[in-house]
Amino acid sequence: MISYAIILGGGSGQRMGAGMNKVFLPLRGVPAIVRSVAPFSGLCKGAVVVARAEEVDDMRALLSRYGLSRFVLAVVPGGDTRQGSVKNGMDALPADAEAILVHDGARCLVTEEVIRRVLEGIESHDNGVAAVSVTDTIKRASEKGQVLETLDRSELYAMQTPQGFRAADLFAAHQKAAEEDYLATDDAALVEYWGKPVYLTEGSRENLKLTTPVDLAFAEAILRDREEREAVKGC
Repeated sequence: MISYAIILGGGSGQRMGAGMNKVFLPLRGVPAIVRSVAPFSGLCKGAVVVARAEEVDDMRALLSRYGLSRFVLAVVPGGDTRQGSVKNGMDALPADAEAILVHDGARCLVTEEVIRRVLEGIESHDNGVAAVSVTDTIKRASEKGQVLETLDRSELYAMQTPQGFRAADLFAAHQKAAEEDYLATDDAALVEYWGKPVYLTEGSRENLKLTTPVDLAFAEAILRDREEREAVKGC
């Protein structure tokens, strides 16, 4: 199965308060987007990175500086929505793509193990979406804050990325959404809307998304712990 990754790197960093695109922020000395792309390089044939239009050249130069220019086949500008950005990335993929993995560039702690499970999901069910079970009690409430329902958390999962699909399925799902003006928050929802069952694969609680300064601190701590464990293994 020939697979490619689409890495979405067009964030703004407003909630991070960084004054720059959060995927360019360094984590233990390495930009977040580099950490997001690198784990795919040994498992996928190539990748397309989607960037803000004004940052395409900077993104291309950064990836080249870290030795990823051969793996990253193209850096393309994003669309007006996440959905549009994914479609722009899909349109830049080679014709031999059999599977597509869509990943948020802000999820910079993704591991090869998580990616492999998504690939295995595609092989088994035509798709695989990284997710983790919800641990908090979840309540549905009205606009005024009145609790309407306590949901059964044993049936609830928090979606992560990568989300992987057969290429033909993802193209078809995006086409239907465009024709019917349907806008979704992730690609799994598009495939559901298209009418195909979506299957979850095991994500990781370390596979967090950089959104606020607290996330940045957590990510630094997780990377530090990984580095210490690797050092112990090497002894």
